[in-house]
Amino acid sequence: MSMQFFPPDVLAKTTRIAKRNNLSLEVLIARNDYLSLLIWNVIRIFEVNLRYFINQRVSAFTGDRNWWHNPKLIYGKHIFRAPYAPDVYEVMNLGFLLLLFSDRYHNKIWVPCLRNELVSWKQDRRALYKEFRNLVQIRNRIAHHEIVYNYPLVETVDFAKQLLVDINPVASEELEGRNYAALIDKIRLGSGGGI
Repeated sequence: MSMQFFPPDVLAKTTRIAKRNNLSLEVLIARNDYLSLLIWNVIRIFEVNLRYFINQRVSAFTGDRNWWHNPKLIYGKHIFRAPYAPDVYEVMNLGFLLLLFSDRYHNKIWVPCLRNELVSWKQDRRALYKEFRNLVQIRNRIAHHEIVYNYPLVETVDFAKQLLVDINPVASEELEGRNYAALIDKIRLGSGGGI
């Protein structure tokens, strides 16, 4: 495979990562592509279920189907400003969902609405936010076609599974059944996915 299609800065960065991992550039790219596909599937399952869960819980808590427009609940700079949003899913992207677990919304949303709904999560909200932020960063790197090979992918899958226990146990079991940790390890060791 010719690497000339990469811009020089991307090629240099990717080459450094390959050398650090004792891999050829081609092998790193192939393994990273497969890892990205696996993790993208995990994030998709996580995001779709979390979005539905948050919308259901916060709608019930506020009595407002359009709660994300409410300036008493959502800080002004976070309010979606489109004149017409026919579908809640246009509004609640992963970055917005992450914000709802931040310090800003601790007393507005976490304590009164979500804390008691996520009973399987044994750590505090800040730890949840940190793990969620890692998931979002990995998602963004994948979406921008960057290398995620050395990122904490197994931990990200574990976080998604753990949070999904309370959100949608079937989704959590599905992630568990697919055994992503073993697949990630196989890909990194070069014995998985036909790579």
